[in-house]
Amino acid sequence: MKHIYVLIGSGLLLLMASCAKDKTNFDLKPKEQITVTGLESSYTTISQKDHLTIDPTVTSTEPDANFDYLWGIYETNVQGAAPILDTIGRTKKLDYLVQQASKGWVLVFRVTNKKTKYAQYFTSAINVVTQFTRGWYVAKDDGSQADMDLFLTPVSLVPDSKVENVYSVVNGGKLNGKAQLLTYFTSYKSTVTGVLSNTKALFLTTDKDVSAMNMNTLKQIRNINTLFYQPPATAAPDAVFLGSSANYLVNDGQCYSIYAMSANSGQFGVRKMKDDANTPYHLSRYFLTSTSTDPYFFDDMSSSFLMGTATGAVMTAVTDDAVTAMPAQNNNKKMIYMGFKTTTYVASEYASYVNGYAIFQDKANPSLKILSQLNPNKTKMSMVNDTLKTTDKIFNATNYALLDGDENLIYFVTGNQVWSRNLSNKFEQLQFTAPAGEVITFIRHKKYTETGYTHNYVLIGTKLGDSYKVRMFIKSSGSLASSPEITLEGKGIVRDVMYMSPSVSEYTYSNSY
Repeated sequence: MKHIYVLIGSGLLLLMASCAKDKTNFDLKPKEQITVTGLESSYTTISQKDHLTIDPTVTSTEPDANFDYLWGIYETNVQGAAPILDTIGRTKKLDYLVQQASKGWVLVFRVTNKKTKYAQYFTSAINVVTQFTRGWYVAKDDGSQADMDLFLTPVSLVPDSKVENVYSVVNGGKLNGKAQLLTYFTSYKSTVTGVLSNTKALFLTTDKDVSAMNMNTLKQIRNINTLFYQPPATAAPDAVFLGSSANYLVNDGQCYSIYAMSANSGQFGVRKMKDDANTPYHLSRYFLTSTSTDPYFFDDMSSSFLMGTATGAVMTAVTDDAVTAMPAQNNNKKMIYMGFKTTTYVASEYASYVNGYAIFQDKANPSLKILSQLNPNKTKMSMVNDTLKTTDKIFNATNYALLDGDENLIYFVTGNQVWSRNLSNKFEQLQFTAPAGEVITFIRHKKYTETGYTHNYVLIGTKLGDSYKVRMFIKSSGSLASSPEITLEGKGIVRDVMYMSPSVSEYTYSNSY
């Protein structure tokens, strides 16, 4: 395949100008115009499966025109280098098996009148996907080893088929540990293409390992050992996620980061220190970020909030805002849960502010539990407390899910039931009762907007024997529908679910627990 280096936009114009027949003021013939019909403005294709078959009609204002043709394709959003135009055809009719990676490309069609040497360029947007880039991903395990199922959705959100254990099918083995979170990056750095470049990567985190996978192929790029320049002594990951301008990884209660706005290898260095004295710390597995804000952590050892920063070796201690119901430092609490609720962008400050909720248990008095609204303001925090009664259903809850924006509710699991609690008036309501024998293992709110695939679901995962079900409920004013709109079924224990499409990015979903 011949490679032609081009400069996008201006380069094509220069090429067009250089190919145009020279005319002077003495040549009064109108400029030749070549017209192409039958070429769409955009195409979506599946790599290694679909053919681009295009047979355009070409005409010219010049009589008896005789044409040469060239088809080419180049990648969009190339960083640090000029894009390369790959020649894929030299006849009017194109019949090309798409082999490009899943991302955006530009199709170029050059038509040259051999008699006049005049050429014109025509372009179309190409959205290349793979079988792995659209569908419901279910992170699951059997209690000791993790895998994923992929439910394919070629025409709608309702799956028409399933690739069971897709992770081990592609990679030749399962991932050690119990599945935890699925997270996604569009610009993770790797060398899967042969050179260091942005890579669309899906991360599956378990309590013993992490797998960074190439989204185009699902082949593992790195694991817990190769994600670091020097592997940690203990492999106990909690999460990998993007927070503002850095990629973060929490392992064994320690925070690691990669500054994503500069050149990097996609590998994590040494752990961040809590303070200049290198005081010992151990972060809770829960964190608070909106992807566009620096993340907030809770140190279980000192019962204190810390803020992650993209650069620097030391985290920032979060202090109290002017009015707060509980200190952000040394509050003698154990964190039971923390999650994302909303984010607000303040245009005058060019900054985003995140809002969330946390549930605490007093270390000295375990019967004291507090539901707190968290309002961080950069390095300060204000908390609004709701002391829970022992008679409240949420007091003995085991799983939690905040609504991403939407109604001011938190869902929680107690026994085999899902309840909601209004965060404004404290009203609790039964939403779902699992059938006898089913154990609820997962609950999450997911919403996404794309023509034909828009959804806003509360997802509830259950286990019965060695099988799982994921029920997807629509809601009205926070109340779940009486029956799910979609149900996924498979083998194992479900821990997380993500809908993937070519339009999904790290900004699509809230990435906290």
